[in-house]
Amino acid sequence: MDERADWQMEIKAGELRVRVKGTDGRRTMDEVFDQQTLMIIYDLMTNEVFDILDFPISTGKEGNVFRANVAGGGFVAVKIYRTSNATFNTIQKYIIGDPRFRGLHGNRRKLIYAWAQKEFKNLARMREHKIRCPEPIVCRKNVLVMSYIGTAARPAPMLRETTVKDPEKFLDELLEQARKTYVLAQLVHCDLSEYNVLVHRGKGYLIDVGQAITSDHPNAHEYLRKDIGNLLHYFKKLGVERDAEECLRTVRGD
Repeated sequence: MDERADWQMEIKAGELRVRVKGTDGRRTMDEVFDQQTLMIIYDLMTNEVFDILDFPISTGKEGNVFRANVAGGGFVAVKIYRTSNATFNTIQKYIIGDPRFRGLHGNRRKLIYAWAQKEFKNLARMREHKIRCPEPIVCRKNVLVMSYIGTAARPAPMLRETTVKDPEKFLDELLEQARKTYVLAQLVHCDLSEYNVLVHRGKGYLIDVGQAITSDHPNAHEYLRKDIGNLLHYFKKLGVERDAEECLRTVRGD
């Protein structure tokens, strides 16, 4: 199956044309592309942020990520947050204690817009400290555009989908990225695992940082411990054993 042919979307001169095949495609369209989201995509295309929404890269808990073509060459990644109740319920546990969401608890759509902005700002904060992650480009309501990680042939695979040449060295580099995130960007990822690390040109890139919280959050230490535990659990399968408490101290900069 040619994913590009099956999923390609084009918007021209105010006319929306969507080409999707199969039941899964129609289900994704219903979940992700409501009328308001389609208008946001049209606006981004009109303003030349990207030219064609190409094909889906991934489906996550909160939304779907698509590759998009940029006029003149190149690609960007477009993350579209679903505005459904399921998304609202998924993200609620990360909102308690975060002052950025004060007053938004009863408004699902506004809350999800704020969540998308939160991921945009978290990425910007991480990039400022040279942490490997996508570069945020623009965020409009529930649509986040960021740099694409991968090649023209395919997007970068998740860590769990690939084999790293030197697992011990790769783990050390990921722990260093986690340390910089905590100490310099003053954030905790809160969902760091082999599912949220992309491998591109031998390096690990942190993704899905919408749920990341500030290091002074009441639950920051608990989430940081969980993040480190997830990494160590995965790399233990690859033959790399580390002391969790020692790694935690290193990441915290103790």
